[in-house]
Formats: sequence, structure tokens, C-alpha cells
Amino acid sequence: MDPVFYKAAADGRMEAFEHTDYPLDFFRTVGNNTILHIYATSLIKESESTTAFVKAILCKCRSLLWETNNKGETPLYLAARYGHVSIVNCLIEHAKIDLPQDLESGIQAARKMLRITNKKKDTALHEAVRQNQLAVVLLLLKEDPDFSYSANDAGETPLYLAIERNFGDVALKILESCGSPSYGGPLGRTALHAAVIRHDNGMIGELLKRFGDLSKKADQNGWIPIHFAAFFDSTISARLLLEADRQAAYMKDIAGMTALQIAAHRGNNSVMETIISRCPDCCELVDNRGWNVLHFAIDGRGGKETVGVILKYSSLSNLLNEEDFDGNTPFHHQSNSKDIEEDLMDHPRVDKMAFNKLNLAGRDITLLGAKSPEKKIS
Repeated sequence: MDPVFYKAAADGRMEAFEHTDYPLDFFRTVGNNTILHIYATSLIKESESTTAFVKAILCKCRSLLWETNNKGETPLYLAARYGHVSIVNCLIEHAKIDLPQDLESGIQAARKMLRITNKKKDTALHEAVRQNQLAVVLLLLKEDPDFSYSANDAGETPLYLAIERNFGDVALKILESCGSPSYGGPLGRTALHAAVIRHDNGMIGELLKRFGDLSKKADQNGWIPIHFAAFFDSTISARLLLEADRQAAYMKDIAGMTALQIAAHRGNNSVMETIISRCPDCCELVDNRGWNVLHFAIDGRGGKETVGVILKYSSLSNLLNEEDFDGNTPFHHQSNSKDIEEDLMDHPRVDKMAFNKLNLAGRDITLLGAKSPEKKIS
């Protein structure tokens, strides 16, 4: 594009295009950006005259309303990105009169423009959310409240983007204004996964009220939201999820791990207490190796305090002598941790002579471990 016309487009000076011999859709950059793309990108602050240039351009060349650049972005998309509310509104109103047969046709034309996706499958709403442009989000939702806005190529829906980026006001407006918002995210996650990862307990409550079944939707690794609450030591999040559906405590990931086992391995004792107090029998579950929660506690980083969370419940003492699929009881594993060793060695219900499939008793492992510190149970 000639630099004179480029600068005129950036400055919003219509007089430069008044007497040109070329149609206005002729003026394009190497990235296929039109006059309106350049103007929407260049504008820093809107004023009362902001839309005058847009209206004048569209009056001479209505097709520019729908033109996309090499990335598949319309002028609406860029106006939404930079929060130009008056331009967004102007473009929507022009779309409504682009098909003048009747009011309904105009509304449908505007919605068609709002639903256009770029090459990454982002709509203007995706971009407005990504940039935290609340006023633009409100305007777009008002114009098309019944569209669910599916995921882009990255698997992100507008609702997921808002929660992942911690834009609470934007997320709430989507929930309030959109009739049936999509809630998916990357890697099979949902907006509820994102809220738990962000420790946004208020949003967790809102999502559970709107989509109760989300508490049991798993990502590609089989993790449901409570797995993340256990991993990140989010006690309140765990409580909210269990209050919504206790069955979440019993669900396993693809490795067979429950949220309690993850919390035990991480040494997140408060989350463990929360889960055990509400679902004590989930302690009986084992992973794909046959490990119970006590195996995890001993093998993890929580040490004596984490093991103590389990051992203080006499009803869970049966876990002391349960074997994994290699025949190892928690006592076989305790040789890796000196501060746990005394607790299990002295516990009256531990079978110290239980043999694993290598014909080693827990006491043998302890002695071997003392002589050869690098030797550990696999």
C-alpha cells in the first residue's frame, strides 16, 4: 500500500480517499489488511468522531465490512481486540442494514458477522475476552445471546479463556448473558478445571450452580477438578466439589489414582482430611499398581504428618498390611523414610513378617536399606 494512503487510513482521514480512481477495497497491505483493519489497529483512544471515518468508508465500499486479512480477521475482530466499543457497534449496525429486506434479515446478518472465525477458529468474542475488553464482550453477547461459541483450534471457549486468565467479571457476564455457553478448554479440561487451578472458589460455586455435572468431567489424563484441588492443596475447592457430588472422591484418573492419593503423595494434609471426613471408604481404593493411600503417603513428600492423618483413624488400620500388585505392604515402602520408620515398626497392627513377591519381609527391606541406602523398593 502506498505510504500516503496507509497513513491516511491510520489517521482516519477520509479526504485522502475522496478522489482516488481506485475502489477502496483495492487498498491492502501485504498482510491483506484493508483501510478499516489499519484504522481499527492504529486508533489509541476513541472520541465522538471515531465512527465518522468508518461510516464514510462503508458508505463508499460496503464490502469492506466483511473483508478478512491473511489471518482471517475481519475489522470487527480487530475492533474487539482493542476495545473500540463504538466501532464494534457501528460495524454491527451496518451489518444489520447490509441486507435491507426486513429487520430479521438484518439481525441475522449481524449475527453472521459476529460468528465469523479467523484461521485459528477464534470469533470476535474470543478475542474480546482474551484482551479483557468487558464493554465489547457485553455488546457482542447482547447481539447474539443464544450462540454457544464453540472452542477454537486450541480448544478454548470464551468462558474457559475468561476463567483461565482470571477475568472474573467477564466470565460472570458470559454466564449471565449467554443462554447455553460452551465451557470446554484445552486437553479435555473444562471451565471448572480452570477455576480450580486458579483457586477461584467464587467461580467454582457459580459453575457448579450452572453445570452441576462438570465436577465429574475428566480431562485427557482422567483428572476431574478435584484431582487438581488435591494437587494444588486447595482445601476449600475440594470441599465445594464434594458438596456438589461426593462421587468425585471415588473417581480415578488413567493411572488409577484418586484425589486422596494425589493429596497424600503431595503431603497436602488438609485436603486429605477434607476428603476422608466426607468419604472415608475411598481410602480402600487402589491405583493401577495396587497402591492404597498409605502407600502414597509413605512414598510421598509429606512424611510423618501425612501418614499420621491416616493412622489416627483406627478404622483405616487395615491399610497397614494391604499388598500392592508386587506384594509390597506400606511397611515394605517405609524403609525409604526414616521419620516414618519408627511409626510403622512400633505399630501393633503391622505385620512385620509379611513377604512380598521377592520373598522379602518389610523388616528385611529395612535392614537392606540401612546397609545400602541406594536400594529402594520399585
